[in-house]
Amino acid sequence: MRQSSAAVALLAPAVVGGLGLPAAASAHTGPPQARAAWVTTCELPVEGTSPCGPWHLLLRDGRKVTVSDSAARAKGRATSLFALSGDGRTIVYQRARDHRLVVRAAAGGPVRELPSSFRPGGEDGALFLSPAGDRVLAGGKGHVKVLTLATGRITRLTVKGDPAGFSGDGDEVLATRDLSDGTKWLYSHGLDGRTLRSPAPQFVANAVALALSSDGHTVAAFSSGAPGRGTPPRTRTYDLETARLSDGVNLPLTSDTPPDHARWAPDGTLVAYSYDSSTTKSTVVRVLTVDPASGQARRTDTYKVGPDSHTIVFPGE
Repeated sequence: MRQSSAAVALLAPAVVGGLGLPAAASAHTGPPQARAAWVTTCELPVEGTSPCGPWHLLLRDGRKVTVSDSAARAKGRATSLFALSGDGRTIVYQRARDHRLVVRAAAGGPVRELPSSFRPGGEDGALFLSPAGDRVLAGGKGHVKVLTLATGRITRLTVKGDPAGFSGDGDEVLATRDLSDGTKWLYSHGLDGRTLRSPAPQFVANAVALALSSDGHTVAAFSSGAPGRGTPPRTRTYDLETARLSDGVNLPLTSDTPPDHARWAPDGTLVAYSYDSSTTKSTVVRVLTVDPASGQARRTDTYKVGPDSHTIVFPGE
């Protein structure tokens, strides 16, 4: 989730049964996918801005959908929590009337209340959906809960640092921990209780976006580039088991608009999102696809979100 401002493994298919939610499907079948979610900015009476009104979705078929029962703000937070599954077909959010977490298909349909004990926490709370939308993560520094929607089972994890999202198949949770000496540690917490950890090399420690592969040990890291030197943003992969850092891949972006979010796609490629809202009221989003094996990186989509978006969420957050 962000506020607007001037290597390779296949994902396992998953099925969400009996919940009124879409099953995992290819990009060309099933319910419409959401490209992004956003909440609008409103000017405050005295000074500054605030999120206001319900959240909105931009669907891949061009429609804009208003999530009318969603909250814009939540207690202890500037903006309420909202998450999109990696396939763009499922959303989870805080309901306006009681701030309870609910889940539904992005294109509309029945709303399912999550257990009242399943909460995102306070100011540092996080909320993520797995790539297929079959699991929900809620929690913050130290402890998280993962709810498997098909069974209702809640798995509790003791997490070192801050949760940073699911792996490519939803079987692990990535977490990062910043130490007082300036170093960063990475953790892959398996839902089966297995944990991998490794100190992050400098490139990974300074990354602006991270994503954990479905193999549970390969982390993709994206840099912002260097504005004064003409160095473009780059991506590299890092193996938590072997401590191997791959060669870098230059991205077709400038350092003014570096990647802000990344995820692993079902075919083993990486998808990265960059946005720019400095020149127009509508935020311009650029989507990149990166093949870490071949080193190819290309822009695969461009679209606008908004207008006047305060906070934007992309698939996989």
